[in-house]
Amino acid sequence: TNRSSTYSPPRTHAALPVHPAAVARRVFAQMLEAGAPPSEATITSLGRVVAADGEGADEAFGLVSTMRQKDGIALRLRSYSPVLAVIRRAREAGKASAVEALMAASAVSQEEPELAALLEVSAKVRDTDKVYEYMHKLWRAIGCVIEETAKVLEGRFRIETAATAHKPEWDVCQVKDALVANGGGCHQLGWLQTGPWMVQRVRAGADDK
Repeated sequence: TNRSSTYSPPRTHAALPVHPAAVARRVFAQMLEAGAPPSEATITSLGRVVAADGEGADEAFGLVSTMRQKDGIALRLRSYSPVLAVIRRAREAGKASAVEALMAASAVSQEEPELAALLEVSAKVRDTDKVYEYMHKLWRAIGCVIEETAKVLEGRFRIETAATAHKPEWDVCQVKDALVANGGGCHQLGWLQTGPWMVQRVRAGADDK
């Protein structure tokens, strides 16, 4: 059965040097024209090539959203990771949130690289609520982080909005109840008060990571 897709790869000029992304787009377009149904592996491979192109945020996002929503392909974590990576470089917070929603719709959970990408994009566009959300997702999912993620977290607390983000009104009793409910140490109610942060690293594990 022939299947078609609304995904349309950008046209490339024949006189320009052939780029791997251009070749991948052409092969993918030929597959669709021949009626060959795209698979999760196909989408993942094309997404990686497009993401490596440097300016492929729109195309990479269009690729996964089209294949997930209109063609019904069940994408995996590896399919979304390169898309989030290029969106991270482009600082496209709206697209990052949209990709997160697509992942949730596919019951795909983010791991450290994906959460770090979402957190960094949110920090760079000063979305303090999203930063808080992703920080706690990191905490719940992995606890300790690698060097790259640690730098993202440290960078977030150095910007001005880190010291000014807060809730104008909050209830002390609610905070105490939340601390008890969460086992102490974390209320998970958002940024409550203003002021500078002191960020310190703690190494954990037998291998001193």
